[in-house]
Amino acid sequence: MKTAKKSFGDPYICQQSWDEDMLVQCGEKGIVFSDSGNYSTAFFEAFPEKPHCFVRGEGNSLKEAEKNCWDKYQKILTCDHEMERRKRTDGYGYCKHCSYSSMVFEPLTKCCKCKKLTAYDTDHKGNWYCKKHSTTKPKNPNPSFFGDDEDRRLPRKEKKLLKKAAEYHFKVAGINGRVIFSYLCYPKFTCSDKRINLISSRIRKTLIQSYRERNE
Repeated sequence: MKTAKKSFGDPYICQQSWDEDMLVQCGEKGIVFSDSGNYSTAFFEAFPEKPHCFVRGEGNSLKEAEKNCWDKYQKILTCDHEMERRKRTDGYGYCKHCSYSSMVFEPLTKCCKCKKLTAYDTDHKGNWYCKKHSTTKPKNPNPSFFGDDEDRRLPRKEKKLLKKAAEYHFKVAGINGRVIFSYLCYPKFTCSDKRINLISSRIRKTLIQSYRERNE
């Protein structure tokens, strides 16, 4: 019987007829950061190859989340996709009628060196580089938390506050254990098998704001 790896605990026995070779995973209490409000939810994720895409379902239980994911996947399989860019220039597109999204268009941006259409890499000035010329990209004088600037670290006070916020969110989600901070390409907090990736300043600010609203 098909099972899905859970973020914590024993594997979940799937209720739907997923292909045996399809990667699926799930969790009972995933933390979702949203502009409309953060929340915890059961989730089920599938990674089909035909078509190549990512499908996620959410619900009050794993069974409900899997059903939500399955229904989305069935819609993807039967939909006559009409794709649109939605202001993206890297070639990624979204279907107007279902949840299917993938890299389906040619990028609109060009390499600043050879003028080849590409969305491989960009520098701090907004210039694009193809894979061949990405090695000529100048170093960012004002580094962020990405790419060749990964040596930058969080200020001590911000890290301390973020850890308190992460500990609080893990506790609310019912995840107990030691909260560990690590840094590889971007900062992250891990507790048991759960992880909060702090890949942008917006996520960090949202995490801190949510913690302060409930504890200060």
